[in-house]
Amino acid sequence: MKMRVIFAGLLLGTAAALYAQVTVGGSVDMSIVPFQLVQGDEYEDAYGNTNRHPNTMGAGMGGVLHGGNAPRIRLDMRAVNADHRIGMRVRLQALAPTQGANVGVENFLQAWWSPLEWLRIDAGRFDDDRLRGRIGWDEMGMFTNMMFNQDQIFSRIRVRNGLMLSATPVEGLLLAGALRELVQFSPGTNNPGDVSQVNPDHRHQNGNAWRNMTFALGYTIADIGTIRVQYIGDVLPAGAPGITKDNDLELAFALTAIDSLLLDLGAKLHFVYAMDDPNFAFSLGARFRADALELIGRVDTQIGRVVPGTAPAEYQNSNNLFRLNAHIWPSFQLDAARVVLNFGIDYMEMPGNEDNRTDLGVGVSLQRNFFGNSRVRGGLALAIPTDSSRGMTFTVPLFLDWTF
Repeated sequence: MKMRVIFAGLLLGTAAALYAQVTVGGSVDMSIVPFQLVQGDEYEDAYGNTNRHPNTMGAGMGGVLHGGNAPRIRLDMRAVNADHRIGMRVRLQALAPTQGANVGVENFLQAWWSPLEWLRIDAGRFDDDRLRGRIGWDEMGMFTNMMFNQDQIFSRIRVRNGLMLSATPVEGLLLAGALRELVQFSPGTNNPGDVSQVNPDHRHQNGNAWRNMTFALGYTIADIGTIRVQYIGDVLPAGAPGITKDNDLELAFALTAIDSLLLDLGAKLHFVYAMDDPNFAFSLGARFRADALELIGRVDTQIGRVVPGTAPAEYQNSNNLFRLNAHIWPSFQLDAARVVLNFGIDYMEMPGNEDNRTDLGVGVSLQRNFFGNSRVRGGLALAIPTDSSRGMTFTVPLFLDWTF
């Protein structure tokens, strides 16, 4: 509560000093599935016969555009003073209730001050995407087999109730350090506080704040590309479920030397407490543009690193796992709309007695832009497991992304 009061006071004080360049914007995005057909899986009955569960038809609504599970609306206000030395940002986000849940709200409260032209201090709750991976994901990838976003190439700096210091001492160089997750501090010597206190997501202890820092460096070489390096500390409270140390070292290079082509290559070294070896992840994204044609592709690999929810719990963070996820989505601009094709493959080599999994996906869609960055999109998608015991999924997704 005190943290919120402090940030609110900081924002109010910042707002009082601002007298120019106030912008207000918003957005609404959602995905609607008016029809979906899921083929039933095979099973063996009590007599040893192989049967298949009946097919199911359904419909649904969600927030695939942002990787969530509900439609989303946002209101974003930014303000900066005349000399661009002090500013603020407030973003309110609401998710429509799903399955009986209440409306979810994610508030961003950010105040920043630039005491020198090359130095900036940010405080509050915010994301910094200046170094984030540059090849994102395509929402149809959710229906043509799971797809990672640009954090898989190089993670954004995500601050939740914290402080970030960034500097650009020379042209092309960005240095950043962030205390990402802060909880209530001790108010005085007569009240030493409780280092076991955790922040609202029940992850990090107050006493681990300095271990949970992010340090990042980015350097742009003119007409060649950008090098990024980042360390993400992540220490969980003692006795917390799962692993207690989960740190990342990331390296990425975005090549911009070739006209009309962007390549972004990232690698991650993932240190997990009480494991014999670190885990690895490698990603490559590419975007090529030529007149009305645009070709985008992603290849993501994981060695001994499983995203939670994609494998049985006993195999998560296993050193014996290999995963390959690849997608390509060429598109061509016509007079009426943009035609987008989607092809995907997700291969997972499971350890132990688990069967390896290979899933394929194809899709086609039409996208129409309006009012600048706003757009509507509709298409067809088919997810095909190569293992005949698992069923195919046919989806008719519609997307709406309205920005103002």
